[in-house]
Amino acid sequence: MLKFFRKNETASRWILIVGMTFLMVSWLVFDKSSSFLTELLIGRATWATTIDGVTVTEGDQARLQQEIRVIGMLGDPTVRALGLEKDPIHWYLLTLEAERAGLVGGAADGQSRIAAMAAANKVPEINLISALCREGGQTPTEVFETIAKLNGVLRYVNLVTSGPARLSAPRLEQSAAALLAAVSGELVVLDGVKSKVEVETPTEAALQEQLNAYGAVPAGEGKFGFGYRISDRVKMEWLMIPVASITTLVEQSPALSNIELRKYWMEHQLEFPVTALSNTAEAASFDGSRDAVKAKVLTATLAEKSKEISKFMSDRMQLSMRGMPQVNGYYTLPTDWVAKQFPLAQLAAEVAQKFAIPVPTMSTSGENWTSPKDVAAISGLGTATTTRFGAQPVNAGQLVEALREFGAKTTLISQVGVTSPVLQDAAGDLFVFRVTEVEASHAPTSVDIVRDALIADVNRLHRYEKLVGMTSEIQREAFDQGLGAVATTYGTSVEQYRDLRQGEKQFLQYGMKIPGQLPILGSDAAIVKAVVERAMSLPTGGTQISDMPVSERTLVLSAPEKLAMVVVRIDSITQMTRGDIPALVMNQRFRSVVASDQATGSPQDLFTVEALIARNGFTLANPVKAKDGKGSDDANDADDADGADGADGKKDAPVAPVKAGQ
Repeated sequence: MLKFFRKNETASRWILIVGMTFLMVSWLVFDKSSSFLTELLIGRATWATTIDGVTVTEGDQARLQQEIRVIGMLGDPTVRALGLEKDPIHWYLLTLEAERAGLVGGAADGQSRIAAMAAANKVPEINLISALCREGGQTPTEVFETIAKLNGVLRYVNLVTSGPARLSAPRLEQSAAALLAAVSGELVVLDGVKSKVEVETPTEAALQEQLNAYGAVPAGEGKFGFGYRISDRVKMEWLMIPVASITTLVEQSPALSNIELRKYWMEHQLEFPVTALSNTAEAASFDGSRDAVKAKVLTATLAEKSKEISKFMSDRMQLSMRGMPQVNGYYTLPTDWVAKQFPLAQLAAEVAQKFAIPVPTMSTSGENWTSPKDVAAISGLGTATTTRFGAQPVNAGQLVEALREFGAKTTLISQVGVTSPVLQDAAGDLFVFRVTEVEASHAPTSVDIVRDALIADVNRLHRYEKLVGMTSEIQREAFDQGLGAVATTYGTSVEQYRDLRQGEKQFLQYGMKIPGQLPILGSDAAIVKAVVERAMSLPTGGTQISDMPVSERTLVLSAPEKLAMVVVRIDSITQMTRGDIPALVMNQRFRSVVASDQATGSPQDLFTVEALIARNGFTLANPVKAKDGKGSDDANDADDADGADGADGKKDAPVAPVKAGQ
C-alpha cells in the first residue's frame, strides 16, 4: 500500500482531499441532524410535564443524560454542591428557570468558556472539545450549548443568592433605622436559678433521665448549658525553691565580695558610664559605681546558680530513671512504680544539702482532683515555664494537658509518675512537679457523682416552665404595680438598660451584626429585636414615650435559650441621625447583613430537586416506569413528600426565586 502511494503521488493527494472532505461533510451533517436522529431513535413519547404545560419527551431525557455527563466532567464547584451532575430532572428544572430568567446564552457563550478553560489548563482547545464530545456523546455544537446552559445556571444561582444587589434603597434605609435605633428603659430578669418559684424536688427518675441526656456532654456545652461530662483531671505534687533562698546563697558567695566586684568593674568600666553627680571624680570611681556593679553581678550570678541547681535536679531525676526502658520517649513503668519512684521530698532534701539552702517547699493538690486548665491558677507553679522542648516556653498546664494518659497528640513528652523538667516563673522561683494520679474525661457512671449539678439544672428547667405558665399573671402585675413589684415578688432586682440596639454602627460597617447586651441576661438577639420593634411601633404623635400608659410600653418576653422570662419597660427611643444613613446604605457589607436578615433559607434549600419539582409542578408521565431510571426515585419521593393537596387538588409549591430584573 505504501509503495502504491509513493508511486502515485497525484492519486494519493486526491484520495486525501476526498477523504477529508467526506469527514467534514459527515461531521456537519451529523451535527445538524443529531436532534432529529435522537427523536427518531428514541421517540417523542412524553417523559414529563410541568405546571406551565411544557412537555418533556423521552428524547429530551436522553439529551439531558448526555448534558449531565458533560457538565460532570468540568468539576464545577456549584455543580458538585447542588448535585446537578447526578440527576437529569434536577439539571433540567434548573436550566428551565435560568432560561426563563433570560440568563442562558447561545453556543458562542459555551465555546468562549471552553476556550478559556483550555487556555487556563494549557491544553489544546480541540482536545478538550473532543473529550467532552466523547463523554457526552454530543457534537461540538451541542457541547457548546450545554456549556452555555451551565453558564446560565451559574448566573442564575449567583443572582438569586446575591441578595444585597436586589435590595431597594428604601428597604436599606428602613433596615438601617431599625438596626441603629437606641432604646432605653428598665427590665426585670426572671430566671430559673434565682427567681423565687417553688418547684417539686426532682425524682431520682428525673435526675437519671437528665444524666442520660447530657452525661456525655462537656459542662456548659449542651442545650441550656447542660452537660456533666467529667473532664480530664489529675492529682499532683510539686516542690518549689524560692528565688529568695538562692539570692541569699549568692549574696554570701565570694562572687559578691568587694575584691570580685572591683575586678568586674575594672574589666567592664564601659558598662557603667559616669552619672551627673556633683563629684565627677567620685562617679568615675569604683565606690561611685559599686551598687550598680553589685546589682549586675548579682543578677548574673543568680542566673548561673539557678541554672546549676536546675541541672542538679534534672540529673538527679534522670539518675533515678536509669535503666528504665523507653518507647518513643515514654518510660515503661512497672506496676509497683508508686512504691519504687524517687520521692520529691528526698530530692528537696538533697538540694538543700548540696547547696546549703533551706529545704524546698513541698506541696500537693491533696485529695481534690485538678483539671489541666486549673493548673494555671496554682500560685507560682501555674505561671512557671520551661524551654526543655524548644525555644517556645511551655507551662505546667500544657505539660499536664499533654499527658500520654489523656491521649494528647503533641510533641511534648509527659506521663504520669515521671517528674517534669525544671520550671521557672517570672520571679525566678524554681519548680518540679509530678502527676501522681490521672483520670481521663468520661461520663459520670451514676447520679451521685454529679447530683448537685443535676438537681440545680432540673430545678432551673422546671422553674422556667412554671414562669412561662405564669406569663399572664406576671404581665398583670407589671401593668398594675410596675417592675419593682415584679422584682420583689420573684426575689430579683430592677435593672436599667441604655441605648440598646440591634447592631452597632462600628460593627455593621464591617458586615457584623452584634446586638447590645442586656443586664444579667447578656446577649439575646431575639429579645433585643422585640424590644426595638415595639419601641419603633409606638404611636407617640409628639408624646414622650415615658408619658404613655405603662401597658403600651411593657413587654413580657421569654428567652428560652437562657431559661428566663424578661419583663421590659420602654422609656425612650433615639433614632439614628439622617446623615448616617446614606454612607451605611452604600456599604456592601451592610447590605449583606440586611440580605441575611431577610433570607428565608440557604441557597441549597432554594435549589434542591424537591424545591424545583414543587415550584415547577414537574410530573413524570410514567412514574412506575421511571423508577428504573436515573434520578427517578428522587423525583417521586419529592412528589410524595411535598405535602397534602390544596383545595384545587394541586400541590402547594414553594415561592419561586426572584427572576432577573425583579
